Amino acid sequence: MKHLKSSLFSSSRLFGYLLGCSFVAMAACSKSDTVVVCPSVTAPEEGARVFVQADESKQIVDVRFNGVRSSCKAQNDGTIKMEIKAGLKLSRNLNQNALADIVAVPMMTAILDANDVVISNDVFGYRNGFDKDVAKLYPVAEMDFEVPVGGRIVLSLQPNH
Repeated sequence: MKHLKSSLFSSSRLFGYLLGCSFVAMAACSKSDTVVVCPSVTAPEEGARVFVQADESKQIVDVRFNGVRSSCKAQNDGTIKMEIKAGLKLSRNLNQNALADIVAVPMMTAILDANDVVISNDVFGYRNGFDKDVAKLYPVAEMDFEVPVGGRIVLSLQPNH
């Protein structure tokens, strides 16, 4: 049996060394997002529940917030990236209309700084459809924001009639 000398530069050691160096290089170049405590998310009392009309039947639909979740990461520019999932509850009376219909829910958002000064706001719609004979829906609206440290988000529903 012939004994082979192990070389410091064997192919398996060289592969392992190169693999390790590449992981270190990738880790040094990667963006590291730090999870932080989220700024507060509030809704004014008059914007937490509204009544909107369905597109086809003009039936009144009761819409309200049904919980909010958020996750936040510190950004390199000093802001906080907020990913918000706002649960909604949409209810309609099947005695008035049980057919399939579409509901547009107008929403407003405002980003406030640490002094409660509005630095940006937005108005947008969230659409959802009722299937035939469905009285309640529980959709989730997803939103992303850049919020200054010490700031907060205000969410509000708007009536559409």
